[in-house]
Amino acid sequence: VWTQHQQCTPAPNNTRHTKRTETPQHTRVTMSDLAEKKLRGFLDSYTVSDLTKGKNEVFSIPNNATVETTLKELEKRKILSMPILEKKTMTYVGIVSISDIVVSICFNPAFAKLASGGSIEQLTKKDMEEIIEKSVLKDTVENLVGVTEEGKTLWTFAESESLGKLSEYFAQGVHRALVLREEGGPCFVSQWDLAKFIQTKIEKIQDKGMLDELKKPLSSLGVKTGQVFAVKNTETALAGFRRLLQWQSFRDWNLAALPIVDSKTGKILGNLSESDLRGMNEDRLLDLLFLAPMYLKTLYGEMRKPITITLDCSFKDALTKLIDSKVHRVWIVDKDEKPIGVFSLSDVVSQFSTFAKWSHQAAVNKMISG
Repeated sequence: VWTQHQQCTPAPNNTRHTKRTETPQHTRVTMSDLAEKKLRGFLDSYTVSDLTKGKNEVFSIPNNATVETTLKELEKRKILSMPILEKKTMTYVGIVSISDIVVSICFNPAFAKLASGGSIEQLTKKDMEEIIEKSVLKDTVENLVGVTEEGKTLWTFAESESLGKLSEYFAQGVHRALVLREEGGPCFVSQWDLAKFIQTKIEKIQDKGMLDELKKPLSSLGVKTGQVFAVKNTETALAGFRRLLQWQSFRDWNLAALPIVDSKTGKILGNLSESDLRGMNEDRLLDLLFLAPMYLKTLYGEMRKPITITLDCSFKDALTKLIDSKVHRVWIVDKDEKPIGVFSLSDVVSQFSTFAKWSHQAAVNKMISG
Protein backbone atom coordinates (compact mmCIF):
# COMPACT_ATOMS: atom_id res chain seq x y z
CA VAL A 1 0.00 0.00 0.00
CA TRP A 2 1.53 3.29 -1.07
CA THR A 3 0.18 6.09 1.10
CA GLN A 4 0.68 9.83 0.81
CA HIS A 5 1.48 11.12 4.28
CA GLN A 6 -1.30 12.71 6.28
CA GLN A 7 -1.32 15.36 8.96
CA CYS A 8 0.41 14.00 12.04
CA THR A 9 -0.92 15.27 15.36
CA PRO A 10 2.03 16.29 17.54
CA ALA A 11 2.09 15.58 21.23
CA PRO A 12 1.04 18.63 23.25
CA ASN A 13 3.79 20.91 24.44
CA ASN A 14 3.67 21.07 28.22
CA THR A 15 5.21 24.55 28.20
CA ARG A 16 3.02 27.40 27.07
CA HIS A 17 2.99 31.18 27.43
CA THR A 18 0.31 32.36 29.88
CA LYS A 19 -0.68 35.75 31.14
CA ARG A 20 -0.01 36.62 34.78
CA THR A 21 -3.25 36.33 36.76
CA GLU A 22 -4.21 36.69 40.42
CA THR A 23 -3.02 33.17 41.09
CA PRO A 24 0.76 32.78 41.41
CA GLN A 25 0.83 29.40 39.62
CA HIS A 26 1.53 30.95 36.21
CA THR A 27 3.81 29.24 33.68
CA ARG A 28 7.29 30.73 33.41
CA VAL A 29 9.14 30.27 30.12
CA THR A 30 12.79 29.56 30.90
CA MET A 31 15.89 29.80 28.72
CA SER A 32 15.83 25.99 28.49
CA ASP A 33 12.22 26.14 27.23
CA LEU A 34 13.23 28.59 24.51
CA ALA A 35 16.23 26.47 23.53
CA GLU A 36 14.02 23.39 23.24
CA LYS A 37 11.58 25.34 21.09
CA LYS A 38 14.43 26.37 18.78
CA LEU A 39 15.57 22.75 18.51
CA ARG A 40 12.03 21.72 17.59
CA GLY A 41 12.01 24.23 14.74
CA PHE A 42 15.62 23.64 13.71
CA LEU A 43 14.71 21.39 10.77
CA ASP A 44 11.94 23.61 9.40
CA SER A 45 14.43 25.69 7.42
CA TYR A 46 15.60 22.63 5.47
CA THR A 47 13.75 20.51 2.91
CA VAL A 48 13.67 16.83 2.06
CA SER A 49 15.82 17.61 -0.98
CA ASP A 50 18.74 18.19 1.43
CA LEU A 51 18.68 14.43 2.12
CA THR A 52 18.29 13.23 -1.47
CA LYS A 53 21.42 14.74 -2.99
CA GLY A 54 23.48 11.94 -4.51
CA LYS A 55 20.88 9.30 -3.66
CA ASN A 56 20.52 6.41 -6.09
CA GLU A 57 17.12 5.52 -7.47
CA VAL A 58 15.34 3.02 -5.26
CA PHE A 59 16.06 -0.62 -6.12
CA SER A 60 12.96 -2.81 -6.53
CA ILE A 61 12.69 -6.57 -6.23
CA PRO A 62 10.40 -8.43 -8.70
CA ASN A 63 7.26 -9.83 -7.07
CA ASN A 64 8.16 -13.36 -8.22
CA ALA A 65 11.65 -13.29 -6.69
CA THR A 66 12.29 -15.75 -3.86
CA VAL A 67 12.85 -14.75 -0.26
CA GLU A 68 16.39 -16.16 -0.54
CA THR A 69 17.12 -13.93 -3.54
CA THR A 70 15.72 -10.95 -1.65
CA LEU A 71 18.02 -11.64 1.30
CA LYS A 72 20.99 -11.76 -1.07
CA GLU A 73 20.05 -8.37 -2.51
CA LEU A 74 19.59 -6.85 0.95
CA GLU A 75 23.05 -8.07 1.93
CA LYS A 76 24.66 -7.02 -1.36
CA ARG A 77 23.25 -3.50 -1.15
CA LYS A 78 23.57 -3.20 2.64
CA ILE A 79 19.94 -2.11 2.98
CA LEU A 80 17.08 -3.27 5.21
CA SER A 81 14.07 -3.01 2.90
CA MET A 82 12.99 -2.64 -0.71
CA PRO A 83 9.74 -2.15 -2.64
CA ILE A 84 8.24 -5.06 -4.57
CA LEU A 85 7.50 -4.48 -8.26
CA GLU A 86 4.77 -6.32 -10.19
CA LYS A 87 6.54 -7.16 -13.44
CA LYS A 88 3.49 -7.33 -15.69
CA THR A 89 1.97 -3.99 -14.74
CA MET A 90 5.23 -2.34 -13.59
CA THR A 91 3.54 -1.10 -10.43
CA TYR A 92 4.59 -1.38 -6.80
CA VAL A 93 2.60 -3.92 -4.79
CA GLY A 94 4.18 -3.38 -1.39
CA ILE A 95 7.41 -3.27 0.53
CA VAL A 96 9.40 -6.03 2.20
CA SER A 97 11.81 -5.44 5.06
CA ILE A 98 14.26 -7.57 6.97
CA SER A 99 11.73 -7.53 9.84
CA ASP A 100 9.16 -9.33 7.68
CA ILE A 101 11.72 -11.98 6.74
CA VAL A 102 13.01 -12.51 10.28
CA VAL A 103 9.46 -13.15 11.52
CA SER A 104 8.74 -15.57 8.68
CA ILE A 105 11.94 -17.57 9.13
CA CYS A 106 12.27 -17.66 12.91
CA PHE A 107 8.63 -18.44 13.64
CA ASN A 108 8.52 -21.28 11.13
CA PRO A 109 6.61 -24.20 12.78
CA ALA A 110 9.50 -26.54 11.90
CA PHE A 111 11.61 -24.70 14.49
CA ALA A 112 8.94 -24.93 17.19
CA LYS A 113 10.41 -27.70 19.32
CA LEU A 114 13.78 -25.92 19.45
CA ALA A 115 12.46 -22.39 19.95
CA SER A 116 12.88 -22.45 23.72
CA GLY A 117 16.60 -23.07 23.46
CA GLY A 118 17.27 -26.49 21.93
CA SER A 119 20.52 -27.03 20.08
CA ILE A 120 21.42 -28.43 16.70
CA GLU A 121 22.68 -31.62 18.34
CA GLN A 122 19.08 -32.52 19.20
CA LEU A 123 18.04 -32.63 15.54
CA THR A 124 17.60 -35.83 13.60
CA LYS A 125 18.22 -35.95 9.87
CA LYS A 126 14.45 -35.93 9.38
CA ASP A 127 14.17 -32.78 11.51
CA MET A 128 16.80 -31.01 9.41
CA GLU A 129 15.09 -31.97 6.17
CA GLU A 130 11.75 -30.71 7.51
CA ILE A 131 13.22 -27.34 8.54
CA ILE A 132 14.68 -26.78 5.08
CA GLU A 133 11.57 -28.07 3.30
CA LYS A 134 9.21 -25.80 5.27
CA SER A 135 11.47 -22.79 5.09
CA VAL A 136 10.08 -19.67 3.41
CA LEU A 137 13.35 -19.14 1.55
CA LYS A 138 11.94 -20.57 -1.68
CA ASP A 139 8.61 -18.75 -1.36
CA THR A 140 7.95 -15.67 -3.48
CA VAL A 141 8.66 -12.43 -1.68
CA GLU A 142 5.24 -10.91 -2.34
CA ASN A 143 3.80 -13.39 0.16
CA LEU A 144 5.58 -11.53 2.97
CA VAL A 145 4.00 -8.11 2.35
CA GLY A 146 2.32 -6.92 5.54
CA VAL A 147 3.85 -9.48 7.91
CA THR A 148 4.85 -6.52 10.11
CA GLU A 149 2.94 -3.27 10.53
CA GLU A 150 5.54 -1.02 8.94
CA GLY A 151 5.54 -3.14 5.79
CA LYS A 152 1.86 -2.39 5.17
CA THR A 153 2.35 1.30 4.47
CA LEU A 154 5.07 3.36 2.88
CA TRP A 155 4.96 7.10 3.47
CA THR A 156 5.77 9.33 0.51
CA PHE A 157 7.13 12.87 0.52
CA ALA A 158 7.93 15.51 -2.07
CA GLU A 159 11.43 17.01 -2.15
CA SER A 160 10.01 20.45 -1.40
CA GLU A 161 8.53 19.47 1.96
CA SER A 162 10.27 20.47 5.17
CA LEU A 163 12.51 18.18 7.19
CA GLY A 164 10.48 19.29 10.20
CA LYS A 165 7.44 17.53 8.75
CA LEU A 166 9.47 14.43 7.90
CA SER A 167 10.90 14.36 11.43
CA GLU A 168 7.40 14.09 12.92
CA TYR A 169 6.97 10.73 11.23
CA PHE A 170 10.48 9.46 11.90
CA ALA A 171 10.18 10.46 15.57
CA GLN A 172 7.14 8.18 15.86
CA GLY A 173 9.02 5.11 14.68
CA VAL A 174 8.68 5.29 10.90
CA HIS A 175 12.10 4.17 9.63
CA ARG A 176 12.00 5.16 5.97
CA ALA A 177 10.03 7.19 3.43
CA LEU A 178 9.86 7.28 -0.35
CA VAL A 179 10.75 10.61 -1.93
CA LEU A 180 9.23 11.50 -5.28
CA ARG A 181 11.88 13.56 -7.00
CA GLU A 182 11.32 16.17 -9.67
CA GLU A 183 14.36 14.89 -11.56
CA GLY A 184 15.33 11.24 -11.57
CA GLY A 185 13.46 8.30 -10.11
CA PRO A 186 12.14 7.94 -6.56
CA CYS A 187 14.54 7.24 -3.72
CA PHE A 188 14.41 6.22 -0.07
CA VAL A 189 15.42 8.42 2.84
CA SER A 190 15.75 6.94 6.30
CA GLN A 191 16.09 7.82 9.97
CA TRP A 192 19.82 7.29 9.52
CA ASP A 193 19.99 9.87 6.71
CA LEU A 194 18.20 12.44 8.86
CA ALA A 195 20.30 11.72 11.97
CA LYS A 196 23.52 12.06 9.97
CA PHE A 197 22.27 15.36 8.49
CA ILE A 198 21.43 16.63 11.98
CA GLN A 199 24.86 15.64 13.29
CA THR A 200 26.52 17.61 10.49
CA LYS A 201 24.42 20.73 11.01
CA ILE A 202 24.60 20.96 14.82
CA GLU A 203 28.38 21.27 14.55
CA LYS A 204 27.71 24.75 13.17
CA ILE A 205 25.17 25.88 15.78
CA GLN A 206 26.21 29.14 17.46
CA ASP A 207 23.20 29.64 19.77
CA LYS A 208 24.45 29.12 23.35
CA GLY A 209 21.07 27.97 24.66
CA MET A 210 20.74 25.31 21.97
CA LEU A 211 24.32 24.14 22.51
CA ASP A 212 23.74 23.86 26.27
CA GLU A 213 20.63 21.78 25.60
CA LEU A 214 22.56 19.41 23.32
CA LYS A 215 25.33 19.08 25.89
CA LYS A 216 22.97 17.89 28.62
CA PRO A 217 23.70 14.35 29.86
CA LEU A 218 21.25 11.62 28.90
CA SER A 219 20.41 11.20 32.58
CA SER A 220 18.67 14.61 32.52
CA LEU A 221 16.54 13.77 29.48
CA GLY A 222 14.17 11.34 31.18
CA VAL A 223 15.75 8.11 29.97
CA LYS A 224 14.28 5.04 31.66
CA THR A 225 16.95 2.66 32.89
CA GLY A 226 16.90 -0.77 34.49
CA GLN A 227 17.49 -4.38 33.54
CA VAL A 228 17.23 -4.74 29.76
CA PHE A 229 15.85 -7.83 28.05
CA ALA A 230 18.80 -9.50 26.39
CA VAL A 231 20.17 -12.67 24.79
CA LYS A 232 22.54 -14.69 26.95
CA ASN A 233 25.74 -15.97 25.38
CA THR A 234 24.54 -19.50 26.22
CA GLU A 235 21.38 -19.13 24.10
CA THR A 236 20.94 -19.84 20.40
CA ALA A 237 20.61 -17.18 17.73
CA LEU A 238 17.13 -18.55 16.99
CA ALA A 239 16.05 -18.01 20.59
CA GLY A 240 17.46 -14.48 20.40
CA PHE A 241 15.68 -13.54 17.18
CA ARG A 242 12.39 -14.92 18.48
CA ARG A 243 12.73 -13.05 21.77
CA LEU A 244 13.49 -9.85 19.89
CA LEU A 245 10.28 -10.19 17.91
CA GLN A 246 8.09 -11.34 20.78
CA TRP A 247 8.38 -8.11 22.77
CA GLN A 248 5.67 -5.64 21.84
CA SER A 249 8.04 -2.70 22.33
CA PHE A 250 10.20 -3.90 19.44
CA ARG A 251 7.22 -4.53 17.17
CA ASP A 252 5.85 -1.06 17.97
CA TRP A 253 9.12 0.77 17.48
CA ASN A 254 11.24 -1.84 15.75
CA LEU A 255 14.44 -1.23 17.67
CA ALA A 256 15.41 -4.41 15.84
CA ALA A 257 18.17 -5.58 18.17
CA LEU A 258 18.97 -7.04 21.58
CA PRO A 259 22.24 -6.98 23.52
CA ILE A 260 24.12 -10.25 24.02
CA VAL A 261 25.23 -10.59 27.64
CA ASP A 262 27.42 -12.90 29.69
CA SER A 263 25.13 -15.44 31.36
CA LYS A 264 27.06 -15.17 34.63
CA THR A 265 27.99 -11.51 34.98
CA GLY A 266 25.36 -9.78 32.83
CA LYS A 267 28.12 -7.79 31.11
CA ILE A 268 27.36 -6.81 27.53
CA LEU A 269 29.34 -8.81 24.98
CA GLY A 270 27.73 -8.13 21.64
CA ASN A 271 24.63 -7.17 19.69
CA LEU A 272 22.11 -9.37 17.83
CA SER A 273 20.28 -7.43 15.14
CA GLU A 274 17.68 -8.23 12.49
CA SER A 275 20.25 -7.21 9.91
CA ASP A 276 22.34 -10.23 10.97
CA LEU A 277 19.90 -12.39 9.02
CA ARG A 278 20.70 -10.75 5.68
CA GLY A 279 22.29 -13.19 3.24
CA MET A 280 20.60 -16.21 4.85
CA ASN A 281 20.23 -19.21 2.53
CA GLU A 282 19.36 -22.90 2.80
CA ASP A 283 22.96 -23.89 3.42
CA ARG A 284 23.13 -21.62 6.45
CA LEU A 285 19.59 -22.05 7.78
CA LEU A 286 20.61 -24.44 10.57
CA ASP A 287 23.25 -21.93 11.73
CA LEU A 288 20.37 -20.30 13.61
CA LEU A 289 20.73 -23.13 16.13
CA PHE A 290 24.31 -22.11 16.98
CA LEU A 291 24.82 -20.15 20.18
CA ALA A 292 24.39 -16.45 19.41
CA PRO A 293 28.13 -15.60 19.63
CA MET A 294 29.04 -18.52 17.34
CA TYR A 295 26.30 -17.54 14.87
CA LEU A 296 27.81 -14.07 14.58
CA LYS A 297 31.31 -15.48 14.21
CA THR A 298 30.15 -17.59 11.24
CA LEU A 299 28.92 -14.37 9.61
CA TYR A 300 31.68 -11.91 10.38
CA GLY A 301 34.62 -13.98 11.58
CA GLU A 302 34.15 -12.55 15.07
CA MET A 303 31.44 -11.20 17.34
CA ARG A 304 31.72 -7.46 16.92
CA LYS A 305 32.32 -5.41 20.03
CA PRO A 306 29.12 -3.57 21.06
CA ILE A 307 28.99 0.22 20.91
CA THR A 308 28.18 1.57 24.38
CA ILE A 309 27.77 4.84 26.28
CA THR A 310 26.95 5.80 29.87
CA LEU A 311 24.20 7.99 31.28
CA ASP A 312 26.59 10.88 31.83
CA CYS A 313 27.25 11.03 28.09
CA SER A 314 25.76 14.15 26.50
CA PHE A 315 23.15 13.97 23.77
CA LYS A 316 25.59 15.57 21.33
CA ASP A 317 28.39 13.08 22.12
CA ALA A 318 25.98 10.13 21.97
CA LEU A 319 24.85 11.24 18.51
CA THR A 320 28.44 11.63 17.33
CA LYS A 321 29.32 8.15 18.57
CA LEU A 322 26.26 6.65 16.89
CA ILE A 323 27.03 8.27 13.52
CA ASP A 324 30.79 7.69 13.62
CA SER A 325 30.21 4.01 14.48
CA LYS A 326 27.67 3.69 11.63
CA VAL A 327 25.11 1.92 13.82
CA HIS A 328 21.40 2.42 14.43
CA ARG A 329 21.62 2.30 18.23
CA VAL A 330 24.10 2.39 21.09
CA TRP A 331 23.56 0.60 24.38
CA ILE A 332 23.59 2.54 27.64
CA VAL A 333 25.59 0.63 30.27
CA ASP A 334 26.31 1.02 33.99
CA LYS A 335 29.70 0.98 35.71
CA ASP A 336 29.77 -2.83 35.47
CA GLU A 337 29.12 -2.69 31.70
CA LYS A 338 25.64 -4.15 32.10
CA PRO A 339 23.08 -2.78 29.60
CA ILE A 340 20.50 -0.53 31.27
CA GLY A 341 19.02 1.31 28.28
CA VAL A 342 19.31 2.20 24.62
CA PHE A 343 19.89 5.37 22.56
CA SER A 344 18.52 5.00 19.03
CA LEU A 345 17.88 6.94 15.85
CA SER A 346 14.31 7.61 17.00
CA ASP A 347 15.73 9.36 20.08
CA VAL A 348 17.90 11.58 17.89
CA VAL A 349 15.03 12.64 15.64
CA SER A 350 12.65 13.16 18.58
CA GLN A 351 14.94 15.82 20.02
CA PHE A 352 14.38 17.90 16.87
CA SER A 353 10.71 17.08 16.34
CA THR A 354 7.46 18.66 17.49
CA PHE A 355 6.17 15.16 18.24
CA ALA A 356 7.77 14.76 21.70
CA LYS A 357 11.17 14.43 23.26
CA TRP A 358 11.98 10.75 23.92
CA SER A 359 8.58 10.02 22.39
CA HIS A 360 9.17 6.29 22.11
CA GLN A 361 10.32 5.93 25.70
CA ALA A 362 7.06 4.29 26.79
CA ALA A 363 7.67 1.50 24.30
CA VAL A 364 11.27 1.11 25.41
CA ASN A 365 10.11 0.95 29.01
CA LYS A 366 8.38 -2.33 28.20
CA MET A 367 11.76 -3.96 27.64
CA ILE A 368 13.20 -2.58 30.87
CA SER A 369 12.44 -3.63 34.44
CA GLY A 370 13.69 -2.04 37.61
